[in-house]
Amino acid sequence: MRLKLQYATMAMLLLLVSSCIERQNDTTVTVSNPTDLERLLETVRVDIPDHLSGITSLVVMDKETKKELLTQIVDENGDNIPESILFQVALQAGETRQYILKAGEATVSAGEVRTFGRFVPERTDDFTWENDKVAFRVYGPTAQRMVEEGIPGGTFSGGVDCWLKKVDYSIIDKWYAGNTAEPGYYHNDHGEGLDNYHVGPSLGCGGTGVMYNAELYTSKNFTAYEVLTNGPIETKFKLESAAFGPKEKEVNQLKVGSIELGSNFTKYVIHIDGSDNLTTGVTLHDKTGEINVDEKACWGDYWAPHEGKELGNAIVVDPKYYARYSEVISEEKDKSHLLMHLKAINGKVEYYAGFTWSDSQQFAGKEAWHQYLNQFAQQIQSPLVVTIQ
Repeated sequence: MRLKLQYATMAMLLLLVSSCIERQNDTTVTVSNPTDLERLLETVRVDIPDHLSGITSLVVMDKETKKELLTQIVDENGDNIPESILFQVALQAGETRQYILKAGEATVSAGEVRTFGRFVPERTDDFTWENDKVAFRVYGPTAQRMVEEGIPGGTFSGGVDCWLKKVDYSIIDKWYAGNTAEPGYYHNDHGEGLDNYHVGPSLGCGGTGVMYNAELYTSKNFTAYEVLTNGPIETKFKLESAAFGPKEKEVNQLKVGSIELGSNFTKYVIHIDGSDNLTTGVTLHDKTGEINVDEKACWGDYWAPHEGKELGNAIVVDPKYYARYSEVISEEKDKSHLLMHLKAINGKVEYYAGFTWSDSQQFAGKEAWHQYLNQFAQQIQSPLVVTIQ
């Protein structure tokens, strides 16, 4: 009997030690909302702690509910050693919640609702990206060369195109496949949305340029690309482009773009050489819309009728990069813009560009969209507070 008790005691001790070791390997992540806003869906990025370094199978659980969250392991430099993990949270005003990060096989899948981006050689040489709300594309060197050589079908533009989707799943591959089989396919709405947004040589929605002698010199087509992360929560990429601007003051830029699940915006981090300032903005198309700017919140929006619907294009800037805004009204096609002028800090600027389309039914109208812009701006200025134990 004594021997059995000893074995039972030893077994209990082993279980306790095993449990303690497991808890020591867990990491507690505390996330706090410092604002009086309800943060319905926001991405949290946590650096992988040393004791979990090299582990590629990680899970995040809500400490209170024990519910596993959708996660994304991030390895931007491609060395097969994750640097960070992403997950998304919903917090009430002033709320604090805790999450457990630990080794384990993730069981939650994003399914079809995810962020996604890729190079598209089958349509000249586009680069496109999307999430569950919006989609964008830019144009590559072949498209620029075709214009320069007078070959039909090219596009010479550093502007950003908007694909007006109204479904939450990925449409990039489907629309391009449709366009390959039937040229012009994605210019018509087949129930998922369409591309009827005109960019031309304008900035589109969030392209870049530099001002010189009150004239806007827009950037050129991208010359090289690199996909850094590709969903489900974030898609991130690099775009290089040739120097642009007046000959005596040419500028070089490296653009890093990223889009997160649930957001109507792409974030741009532009590394710039040759200027202390950069300009972004949105095209005014036929100038029938309404310009709205909130300089305190650092956003500018163009709300306009768009082929029987309504479209809002906006730029939101972190205040430390914001300089001023201006409006350019021109009779020349694709030259009218709402411009947001940015000041570089250590050779870098950051801003967000995005849109909403009334047929997507994401917002009730202009006022609801502007309320979203104000909240988005406040989230930029007052990020979630994340601590790791």
